[in-house]
Amino acid sequence: MNNLNQLVEFQVLSQNEEMLILTSLPLFNKDIWHTVNDLDMEVLEHCALYILNFEPLSQDWLKLLAKLYCFQKRKYYTLNTLSGFLTSIKSFSNFLKITNINNSGRIDNQIFNEFDYYLQSKGLLESTITHYYSNLAVFFDTCRLEGWLDVNTYWFKGKRYSIKINNNKIDYIPEEVWNQFQENIYLLPEQVQRMVLIIRTTGLRIGELLNLPLDCLRKRNNQWRLRLKETEKYQIEDELPINIIELVTIISEQQNYINRLFGNSFDKLFCTNTNKRQILKNGQWEFYKPIPKVMSSAQFNMWLNLLAKKVNIRSKDGELWHFKSHQFRKTVATIMTNAGVRDLIIQKYLRHRSSEMQRYYKHLIQQVLGSEYQELIKEKKYVDIAGKLASSHKPKNPVTELLRRRMYQITTQYGECHRPILKKPCQTVNACWRCSHWRVSNDDLTYLKEDLKRVKSELDISQNLGMIRQQQGLEDDLKSLRNCIEGLESTND
Repeated sequence: MNNLNQLVEFQVLSQNEEMLILTSLPLFNKDIWHTVNDLDMEVLEHCALYILNFEPLSQDWLKLLAKLYCFQKRKYYTLNTLSGFLTSIKSFSNFLKITNINNSGRIDNQIFNEFDYYLQSKGLLESTITHYYSNLAVFFDTCRLEGWLDVNTYWFKGKRYSIKINNNKIDYIPEEVWNQFQENIYLLPEQVQRMVLIIRTTGLRIGELLNLPLDCLRKRNNQWRLRLKETEKYQIEDELPINIIELVTIISEQQNYINRLFGNSFDKLFCTNTNKRQILKNGQWEFYKPIPKVMSSAQFNMWLNLLAKKVNIRSKDGELWHFKSHQFRKTVATIMTNAGVRDLIIQKYLRHRSSEMQRYYKHLIQQVLGSEYQELIKEKKYVDIAGKLASSHKPKNPVTELLRRRMYQITTQYGECHRPILKKPCQTVNACWRCSHWRVSNDDLTYLKEDLKRVKSELDISQNLGMIRQQQGLEDDLKSLRNCIEGLESTND
């Protein structure tokens, strides 16, 4: 296909002087276009999309139209969007090839009906089919408006946006799946662990996470903020408030990791590695030969699903869970929804733009949560099993407090587990009273006193029965409980 004269059905197009000049460019003789060298388009490193391939298009007329469309829209669409259009056109081309339709003049409503049957028979998701229809309708509308090809797109009316929502489909990470994942997260490379914690608590888009700059931390008026070099969706620089202080520690650790590996030669927070993986003696994965490149979104998902398969993470229905990066963003929104936060607040929380807006939405959250709001934002003083004041915490935001409480490995009956997430699995499960990472606050005093009475009673019974080993364990528990109670009561003085 070197020129329009080979295509008889393009007599109208061949009279278009502008298009004749355009299609005479050497680029139009190539079926594989390099997005950087040929189109001068910016490539998002985590997408790794470097070519537009027109070879699968069997019909010369459709291939030419697809090239014209992509060339014209390259300044307005992202590479992902252009690639999506090309995928839809390829599907239509494959259908035309199977049904031996080579003439563009035969395309009518009947052909579109047959195409619909073809797509339905392939077992595609309805959302995928609707996406194809939307792309093809825009493509053929453009062809008609530009005078390239006159195809009536009335058939697509009502089909390009009508996606039926499957309410039974879970697109967030359920609690039972997250608990399994969190118990085994230590098996992932430490960088991937940090990536999970950041995306789990901030709800970043995957492109924003993978492209975080190395110097992403900012502190303004005692408020830590996360700087996004460029958001995946809005193509602008942005800053997000960090209300979960543990994230600052996690990001700082990752900055030190990158500096140790690459010095000043790499300006991103997260790197990638070769396709090989190294397994340490304790079963933990480690990066094999880290390289100073942005990790692809596919590789991030690969790590998550490797873990799911290795430790057999399953849903409550018994199905092996398949992780997708966007599920974390949906999970953050789900946590907020379950807390009673309105949709508008959720939308703004994920992308706050100003301190005034934050105060406004904080006021709305207070109206929604009522007394629960006061419970979430009140200051807490924590003591350890020695009865010593370990820390105090004053939440700034009820939603981020909900997320903070999900950052630790173990959910306890009462009190909180403050075990660092990057450590190995808890060795004292169900023995929190003897664990240095267990913390209690005034909210737990009633439970502590009830347990103290119960342990005293059990200790008396074991002494009467001469159960020496049981006595030793109960005496340790009794000491820890007394320490906690006395420590908390002293903080109230």
